[in-house]
Amino acid sequence: MNHIDRIYFALRRIEEKSVVSFGYADWCRMVRADGTVTELEQLPPSIQNPSLAASTIVAVASGVANPDPGCDVLRHDPADMPFIINLDHYSIIENLHLHDVYHEVLKVARIEDTQELRFELQNSVYVIKEPPNDYHWLQEFPQFVLEAKKRSD
Repeated sequence: MNHIDRIYFALRRIEEKSVVSFGYADWCRMVRADGTVTELEQLPPSIQNPSLAASTIVAVASGVANPDPGCDVLRHDPADMPFIINLDHYSIIENLHLHDVYHEVLKVARIEDTQELRFELQNSVYVIKEPPNDYHWLQEFPQFVLEAKKRSD
């Protein structure tokens, strides 16, 4: 198993949540450079869930210049009447080597911190699915979603 795979599995073990990763360049193409909320054209493949009966209405994300990057996916599910909008939140770790959990990940993965590893980790974004909270079931769209705009280059 290579270092990046060991890092991934260590992060999953520490977080005890669903964790996926995808390329940093792909993430940067989705979000705005200034960190404001972006309406995504499509969901990143790593967080699509085709098995869900609910249909995705909109997904928004903020990152790069945002100190707390994330992605919110809102789905329509009539079975949850009157709270027909379900909001799933995903935390994003853009530069794992700058994150608080980095040294714990290294310890669990039994890997030494090197410049080469840090450089390699900059190519990946880690997406962590947060458990539902009080804001999971909604009757209407939150304001930050209504104000989101598609990214224009």
